[in-house]
Amino acid sequence: MKKIKKTLCGFLTCLLLVAVTPLLANAAAKAPACPKTQTLYFEKLTPVKNVNQTSVNGYIYIKNLSSTATITNIKSSNKYYTTYTRQGLNAIQICESNKFYKKNHKVKAGEKSTFSFVVNQNGKSYKLSCKVTFKQHPAVFKSFKVGSKNYASAIKGYWQYGAKVSRSGKTQIKVTAAKNYKIDFIEIAYRKGNKAFTQKIKNGQKASLKNATAITVTYHTTKKPQYYKAPGSDYYHYEGQPTPLYPDFQFMLW
Repeated sequence: MKKIKKTLCGFLTCLLLVAVTPLLANAAAKAPACPKTQTLYFEKLTPVKNVNQTSVNGYIYIKNLSSTATITNIKSSNKYYTTYTRQGLNAIQICESNKFYKKNHKVKAGEKSTFSFVVNQNGKSYKLSCKVTFKQHPAVFKSFKVGSKNYASAIKGYWQYGAKVSRSGKTQIKVTAAKNYKIDFIEIAYRKGNKAFTQKIKNGQKASLKNATAITVTYHTTKKPQYYKAPGSDYYHYEGQPTPLYPDFQFMLW
């Protein structure tokens, strides 16, 4: 009888180990992680004629981030950049700090910053960090024609650019995306007196630029960042830009 009990006990122990082992492995796999190193692109903008500025806007995505997790103790090794959490995203967002603007700092290609933070989830705390290198944004457009002039080379690396164009008659707007990008829609902003409105046009369509103030092209990248996850329903976004993969480019009309 003792032998039977001993055999049964050993059998149950083996079953327990078989059942628990996958759970332990699964628990270990659920620990949050972020890229150790990452490249983040910066862009230039010309809000008004003869003024050039730079801006940073990017994300460090976190794998296995629980929906109930909290992120604390966020730090940046470079005083010109900061980061904060975004509701609905498995990421922290990187942007310019107040000192960036106070010192009129310009982002330089090759500039670096290490971002560290603590993820608190499932009763545990995980210290993570990512070393970011800033590089100028690659070309988004293979061709960007307003009328007969192609601005693709001039606007490379910009998210906002301005130029003086002809306002007479109708002008064709035709845009071709570069590799890893896709055009979603084109919109023209108009202002006449106190009245402002926008009008969507088809790519390649001719439109009047009389009283037009800007041409906005919304596009998205087809190459997803490491650990990217589609946002939750509580993610706030602009119309036509459902995820951070959908930015826009503004061509200001002077």
